[in-house]
Amino acid sequence: MPPPPLRFSLSGSMGYPSFDALLDKCLLAEELGFSAFYASDHMHGVAGAPLDAPFLEPWTVLAGLASRTRALRLGCLVAGITYRHPSMLAKIAGTLDVISRGRLELGLGAAWSDEDHVSYGLEFPPLRERLERLEEAVEVIYGLWTHARFSYQGKHYTLREAPFEPRPVQDPPPLLLAGASPRLLDLTARRAHSWVSVSSPALAGRCVERVRARCTELGRDPDEIEFGQSIALLLSDDAAQVEQALAARAGLTPTSGNRAQARTTLTDEPAEESAHAGLLAGNAEQLITRLRRYTDAGIRHFIFQTPPPLDEPMLRRFAAEVVPALRASHDRA
Repeated sequence: MPPPPLRFSLSGSMGYPSFDALLDKCLLAEELGFSAFYASDHMHGVAGAPLDAPFLEPWTVLAGLASRTRALRLGCLVAGITYRHPSMLAKIAGTLDVISRGRLELGLGAAWSDEDHVSYGLEFPPLRERLERLEEAVEVIYGLWTHARFSYQGKHYTLREAPFEPRPVQDPPPLLLAGASPRLLDLTARRAHSWVSVSSPALAGRCVERVRARCTELGRDPDEIEFGQSIALLLSDDAAQVEQALAARAGLTPTSGNRAQARTTLTDEPAEESAHAGLLAGNAEQLITRLRRYTDAGIRHFIFQTPPPLDEPMLRRFAAEVVPALRASHDRA
C-alpha cells in the first residue's frame, strides 16, 4: 500500500496591507500547485511582529479569496475559539464553504495570545477553560452542520433548536486542530481530520505516536488523520544568510503570549533545535534532508509561513527543486 500523499500549503496574512497582496500570494500558490492557504487569526501583530503590523480580518479575506481562486483550499491556522461564539463561527465558516464550492478546512485552536485579548477587551480564560470551550465548540459547530435543528447544553454554550441553512457543501468540512497539549491531542484522536503544530521532528513523532495510539484505543483508523507541520521557509544557497536567520530565530525573546504557545510545542527543546523547528532554512539539499526527518516521523502536510514581502522566486524554486524530490523519495518509501 503506497504511503499517504504529501501536501504543501502556505499560511500567513499578518503584515499584508492589502487584499490584492494576499490575492497575488494565493494565485501564485495555486499556479505552483500548493494545496491550501491559511489566514492568521489575530487582532494585531504577534510572535515578534510589530503590534501595529497590518492585519486584515481573516474570514472576510478568505471569502474574497474564495471568489478569485478555483482550486486552493482555504481556512485559518487557526481560528481562536475565544474570538467568536461557535454558532457564529459555524455560520461564517459554513458560508465560506458555500462560496468556495467546498474548499473549506476548519482550523480551530484554544487561542494563546493574551495580548490580543487584553488590547481588544476580549475575555481570556485560563488554558483549561479555553480547552473546554474548544471541545464544546467542535460539538456545536458540527452539530449545526449535520442536523436540521440542533440543541446543545454544555458548560459554556447552550443552543436550543437552532436551524442551519444552507448547509456546507462538504458533508461536513474537515476539522484541523493545532497544538500539542495532551488534551488537544486526545481531541484530535476523537474528532479531527488533521493536526498541525510547530514541532521538531522528534516532538512531532511523539505527538503522532500518541494520537495514533489513542485512535487505536477508540477503535478509529489512525490513517484517517493527516499530520502536519507549520514552519517558516528560507531556501537559500547563502550559508551566511541561513546562519543569520536561524540565529535570529533562536534569539527571539518570547512575549508572555508566545510562552503560552511554546509550552505546548517546544518545551525542553534546545535553542538550536527550536530555531530549526520554527524555520526551515538552507539550500535545496538541506531542506530535503530536514523535511525527510519530518516525513519519517509521520508528517504528511507542510504549511509554510510566508510573511511579506512575498519572495516569488524562492517559492518557484522550492516548488521546482524541493517538492518533486521529496515526493519522489516519499513515494519510494
